[in-house]
Amino acid sequence: MNFLSVNIRGLGSDDKGTWIRKLRTANEIGFIMLQETQFASLEGFDLGKFWGQGVFDCDWVDATGRSGGLVSLWDPKRFSVSQVIKNRHFLCIRGVSNDDGKVFSVVNVYAPQRLRDKRVVWADIEGIIAQDSAFWVIGGDFNCVRDRTERRNSKFNALVSNEFNEFIDKVQMHEFSLKGRKFTYVSGNKCSRIDRMFVSWNFVNEWPNAEYRALAREESDHCPLVLKIEARNFGPKSFRFFNSWLQREGLSDLVEKACSEEVGNATAQIALMQKFRKLKASIIDWKKGWTSVEEEEEVNLKAEIRDLDEIVDDRDLTEAQLWVFDEAKNRVRELGNFKKKDMQQKSRIRWAREGG
Repeated sequence: MNFLSVNIRGLGSDDKGTWIRKLRTANEIGFIMLQETQFASLEGFDLGKFWGQGVFDCDWVDATGRSGGLVSLWDPKRFSVSQVIKNRHFLCIRGVSNDDGKVFSVVNVYAPQRLRDKRVVWADIEGIIAQDSAFWVIGGDFNCVRDRTERRNSKFNALVSNEFNEFIDKVQMHEFSLKGRKFTYVSGNKCSRIDRMFVSWNFVNEWPNAEYRALAREESDHCPLVLKIEARNFGPKSFRFFNSWLQREGLSDLVEKACSEEVGNATAQIALMQKFRKLKASIIDWKKGWTSVEEEEEVNLKAEIRDLDEIVDDRDLTEAQLWVFDEAKNRVRELGNFKKKDMQQKSRIRWAREGG
């Protein structure tokens, strides 16, 4: 089972739902941890837009006003929950992996700012971990770093870091080498690594080659963190026709041409099937033509965003680079909106197939 953790900085935006849903699908995530929901109550809120296709279970800790808030979502076919422990600053989900029968405890953390409050949270989590020898995964926004090199242009508090490191040592947690980014939170030229994921040592022994990666920031100031211990391939997707294509230039001419071509001496039924096959192939080629341009543009923009993110690891961005970074993110978001109609159609089809 793969894990995703991200400080989402508010659940309200549909773009964030699309973002998390894509991350889950692309990385085959079985358990999601979201921090800083900023919702005082999630009763009646549609968390399905963050999960996407398929069934899921979830639990949450409400925010205090607009501060904090946690949500955990998981695949019930792969993870059977036995206990939930809630705290204002963490959410612990205990259960059994249906894949292999291993007992997991997953702790979603959004730590407080003040040191004295952190001490209470560290002690509470330590008390829970001491109760059993499950496979532990602890992820979230800890609002502190482990050493001075993990901050730039922001205040470093040695006492906070020392006590955080002592807590990690006491609970005997391990952090895999992080790939992808040096800093997980970037706001302007302020950088830090306050988001992390830890695992127990029995987890390390079981999955020593687990991949731990910080992904690109797109809808939040925080990088999504992925802990991947498996990879699955469910094969190619079938051909689908989307209503939005009817507004694309050239489709009418393509259909007319494909349907008017001769197919030789054949019965009416066979001729119709042959025309359908040719029409399908023509539509696929046509779609590739106009999507390739947009896909190339999106790839280039995301590469530019990644390059600027890497520059931030070494120095401050100039005003011009900050402008390019913001404009590139806006254009990527705009391209994503072009696909929203297709996503809505997929949702309606799924609703019709699976029921409301």
